[in-house]
Amino acid sequence: MAASTVATVINALASSNEKLDRLEELKVLLSAVPPQELRTIVPNVSILPVFECLNTNDKDQQEICCSVLERLLSALSSSLILENLHQEFVNRLQDGTDPVQTLCMSQLLRVSEESPELLIQCGDLLVAVAAQLAHHTQAIAQLATSIFVRLGSTERGVQTVYSGDVFDTLQAVMAKDDTVRYRVYQLVVELSTISPEALEMSQRSGLLQKLVNEMHKDDILLQLNCLELLSDLARSNHGLTFLDTQGVVKKLEEMMSTAQSSSVGAFLLPGLMKFFGGLARFHPKEVLGHFQTFVGLVFASVCGHGEPSVRGLAMETVGFIGSTPEGKRALDKQGTAMTECVSGLGSVIRNAPSDIRIKAIETVASLLRLQVSDQTQELLQITEGWFNSLCPNPFDMMWSIAKQPFADLRLSALKVLESLAFLPWGQHLMNSTAGFKEYLLDRAIETTKESKEAKFQVVHVLTESPTMRDIFGEPYYVQLMEFFCQGPFFVRAQAEVAMEEA
Repeated sequence: MAASTVATVINALASSNEKLDRLEELKVLLSAVPPQELRTIVPNVSILPVFECLNTNDKDQQEICCSVLERLLSALSSSLILENLHQEFVNRLQDGTDPVQTLCMSQLLRVSEESPELLIQCGDLLVAVAAQLAHHTQAIAQLATSIFVRLGSTERGVQTVYSGDVFDTLQAVMAKDDTVRYRVYQLVVELSTISPEALEMSQRSGLLQKLVNEMHKDDILLQLNCLELLSDLARSNHGLTFLDTQGVVKKLEEMMSTAQSSSVGAFLLPGLMKFFGGLARFHPKEVLGHFQTFVGLVFASVCGHGEPSVRGLAMETVGFIGSTPEGKRALDKQGTAMTECVSGLGSVIRNAPSDIRIKAIETVASLLRLQVSDQTQELLQITEGWFNSLCPNPFDMMWSIAKQPFADLRLSALKVLESLAFLPWGQHLMNSTAGFKEYLLDRAIETTKESKEAKFQVVHVLTESPTMRDIFGEPYYVQLMEFFCQGPFFVRAQAEVAMEEA
């Protein structure tokens, strides 16, 4: 019954003078049909009459038509979409409105995920997709990138992107403006990170070398965009190897060195620091061992000896690198330089304005965070040594900040307490500090949703710790478990007795 009704309403669209009403009727009808049943109906019905309803300037009709089409297309397999609607999609991508193009691109993204090998065979459709990289809407251009990246998961897919009319279209759209050119570069980088073979094809296309050459231009904004893309490329081992063999990494370190003494280079310095910081996050031993200009600049900036504008970024960089066990070991190998850096963080926490204090506190939280599975004796000693280097009585300082009425500072300090809750030596500090155990179980102290949740997270970490019972004792463990089971927003009911005067 539903099948014949859907087919009847769709067929009636072609000759109807009240297309908006018929589309409304179809929309209601489709919403009442379960998805599983719809998948048995739609393949047997031509939906071209619905596409024809897009040929109007009436925005309301276009909107409801797109809604109906989205429902119908979702019931079609990828193979049926390409077999029956191939040309319709090409036409709509070339001449459709933004909502229609978004609809088509979203469906093609699904096709690229489900049947990339079928989509590869549709050259004219892929050319239309490549042209969308020049679209004035970023969201549609991003869909085009995502489609090609899905295709790039296969060797034949990457070859398709870098050959024939598709590649010619990519080169053509790059000439439109800087924004579109960097969209194509972003696609090249995303494809290159998939595999060494994909990177080799990107290199042979010449586009990867063009991206590298952008770093030699005098436009600071373009250089910053280029740095961001190169950072993404360097996160893969084969990407880093490529940049290293091309001399790019060495060139960037030279630029960092000269940027410190150049007024123009100062604008480039944050981008260079982010590049090496991202590199060090994934390759800490190699970066911290070989690029001393970067290491020295970061540590000096944290301690307040470099550009004030990059101090916050330098602290974030240290925290970013030290967020992994490998990063912690690599930082520790910097010896007294790292100890002085941590001491500099402590000075910032005690004396700097609030915004920079928050960055420093969150950096400490990142440096101390160590999951139970990563807790070797070496790493426990490293983190404890860093914490003690912050200042005299660092636990009292953090706890004091966690009780201050300033929300941002309070929350950042609670992150440090959460990191300490993972660590046996941190638990010993909590257990031996007078009043802290009572503070942890006192919900009344926290007055905001965020702070209640942050303190509850400290409790949550403790309840899952294998060392908590031995350090705090069984009675406190029972109290903590009760607190945890009650949740962060528990309020104990109080009995009220009504007295009636005689």
